[in-house]
Amino acid sequence: MSKVHFEKTNIEWLEERTIILTPTGSYAYGTNIESSDRDYKGICIPPVEYYLGLESFNEYNTTGSKNFKNTKDDVDVTITHINKFVKDAMLGVPNNIEILFARQEDYLKITELGQQLIDNRRLFLSKKIQKKFGGYAYSQIQKLKNKKLSDTERQDSVKHSAYDTKLFMHSIRLLTSAIEILETGDYRTFRPNRQLLLDCRNGKYSFEEAIEMIEAYDSQLKTSLEKSPLPETPDYKKINRLLIEINRKGLLL
Repeated sequence: MSKVHFEKTNIEWLEERTIILTPTGSYAYGTNIESSDRDYKGICIPPVEYYLGLESFNEYNTTGSKNFKNTKDDVDVTITHINKFVKDAMLGVPNNIEILFARQEDYLKITELGQQLIDNRRLFLSKKIQKKFGGYAYSQIQKLKNKKLSDTERQDSVKHSAYDTKLFMHSIRLLTSAIEILETGDYRTFRPNRQLLLDCRNGKYSFEEAIEMIEAYDSQLKTSLEKSPLPETPDYKKINRLLIEINRKGLLL
């Protein structure tokens, strides 16, 4: 874990009590390019005083100011309290679902308790996925339609492109991910359609073709939601029991 600069934190217990750590973003999706920066996210079980005492912990992150764009040499690390992580995962937050469904070989760290959480990852899949994944996709779509590229953003997208191809790629990734989950009850963070996503990123499609593709997948998403075998919401009682069990074991460490 030292490779992702945990030595910079003054939270002495954080590294030891992190139960999952994995790459996220383009390196997790298989859509990374030469200029892609590296992001890592994880889950931790804080010591007992953070549950029963006055200490508090929500999240640790090394992300810099949003006024500055990350470069390929930047490394961002975010470690979240397991309770917060589980609550957000139950809502279908994409970042949380992606952590649980990464390829086994991509994880930098998985403890026994981390594996227990991963083994139960399908408990977090429900029709709420449509709202969360679709909501993020729609926000990207609106940016795509409304945003005029600056010279810097144009270079980060595709030089001389008339629209932001990176936003287009993220829209397609989120929509197709939601469709996969709703139709199969499963998910692969390392995207099986990554070549399509890279084509979107690399400016293969005109703006008109991009909008048509988005509309087609959006229509498919609505159909997938109607036919999905997934429950309306995750099983609260099962997840609650799982979280209690993991926390009890974790607090004995």
